[in-house]
Amino acid sequence: MWRNRKLRLGIVLGIAVIAAFVAWRTNQAETRKPPCEPGRHEEKDASGKVIKVTRTTCFEN
Repeated sequence: MWRNRKLRLGIVLGIAVIAAFVAWRTNQAETRKPPCEPGRHEEKDASGKVIKVTRTTCFEN
């Protein structure tokens, strides 16, 4: 009776550890920042007139 409980508990804990590891590794791939691209972005209204100009400057670490 005790042996079966220990075996089931070990299997469940092993699966939980593997699931946590896989979730941790897949989450890291998504959180990477895209590389900074310097440049200029213009926002225009429906008539084509420039409303807002946004400039992006990148600094290296």
